[in-house]
Amino acid sequence: EGKPVNARIQVRGDPDKPGPQVQRGFLTLLGGQRLPPDCKGSGRLELAGWITDPANPVTARVIVNRIWQHHFGRGIVATPNDFGTRGSPPSHPELLDWLALRFIEPATAKGQGCGWSIKALHRKIMLSAVYQMSGDDQAAAREADPEDALLWRFPRRRLEAEAVRDAMLAIAGTLDRTVGGEHPFPAVETWGFSIHRPFYAVYESNRRSVYLMVQRQKRHPYLTLFDAADPNVSTDTRVSTITPPQALFLMNSPFVHEQSAALAKRLLSETAEEKDRIRLACELIWGREPDQDDVSQAESFLRSYRAKLAGLGKTAPERETGAWAAYARVLLTSNGFLYVD
Repeated sequence: EGKPVNARIQVRGDPDKPGPQVQRGFLTLLGGQRLPPDCKGSGRLELAGWITDPANPVTARVIVNRIWQHHFGRGIVATPNDFGTRGSPPSHPELLDWLALRFIEPATAKGQGCGWSIKALHRKIMLSAVYQMSGDDQAAAREADPEDALLWRFPRRRLEAEAVRDAMLAIAGTLDRTVGGEHPFPAVETWGFSIHRPFYAVYESNRRSVYLMVQRQKRHPYLTLFDAADPNVSTDTRVSTITPPQALFLMNSPFVHEQSAALAKRLLSETAEEKDRIRLACELIWGREPDQDDVSQAESFLRSYRAKLAGLGKTAPERETGAWAAYARVLLTSNGFLYVD
C-alpha cells in the first residue's frame, strides 16, 4: 500500500482477469509521454510538467479562456469545459492563440510575456481597449451582431453571488479578513442523520464567501438565490437569472440591513458635509463620482426620509443614522452596484 505501480488492463472489465500492464503516462492526444520504467515516484511531478509543457496546446488556452470569461461573461471559446469537436469554435482564434503565447512567454523587462502569472494576465486583459470600452448601445452594431459576439461594446453582467456579498462586507467595513476555520458542527455523539434526515445547517459569518459552508444535499439559500454554482456538477458557465425573490432579499434581508447600517456609521464618521458623504457613498458603492442629478436625488431622498422618521417620533441622531442607512441600502441594491458596466 502506498507504493506506485502501473495498472493492468482488466480483461472484459473483470478485475480478477488482469491483462497487459500499461506504463503510466499522459493522454496520447496531448503528447502521450510515458514515465521511464525506473521511475520510483508516483509520477505526479512528471504529470505537472506535461500539463504545463509549452508544447501542450490545451493548458494555456483553457486558462486564458477562463480568465477572459471572468472579465467578459463569455469565453473566447463559449464552451469552456469542451475544447473538442463537440464544443464551440473560438470567436477570435488568433486572439486566443496570442494570449496563450503571451501567458506562457517568460516575463522580461521589455517583453510582453506573463511567465505563467495569472495576475499579469489579468492586468494585460484589463488594460486592453476592448475591456475599457463603454457598454453603450450602437444601433448599427447591434443590427450586425446582436449577441455582441465580436465585443463591439462591453457586455453588461451581474456580479457573482460571492462578489455581491463580499463587496457589501468590504464597503461597510464589516468584512472579517481572518482565515476561516472549522464550522461549529454539532458534537459527533449527537449525530443521528440518515438519508431521510440529512444534516443541514447555515452558519452565518462575516468572512469572505469562499468560507461559507457548501453542502450537496441542500445549497446555501443566499448562494442558490443568486445563481451560484451547483456543487453536485461541474459548472463551466453560471446562469444569470433576474427574479422577484432576489429583489425581495435585497430589500428585506437582515444581512443587507446590517451592512447598510454599518456603512451609514462609516459615512457619518468620515465626513461632516452632506455632499461629501453622498460623494463618498457613490465612490465606494458605484466606483464613480456622482453627477449633479445623483446629488440632487440623494438630498431629496434624505430630506424625505428624515421627515418620515420625525413623524415616527425618532430622535435627531436616530433620524440621521436611519436616513443614511436607508440611502446606503438604496445604493447597495441598485444596478450600479450589482452590475459590471
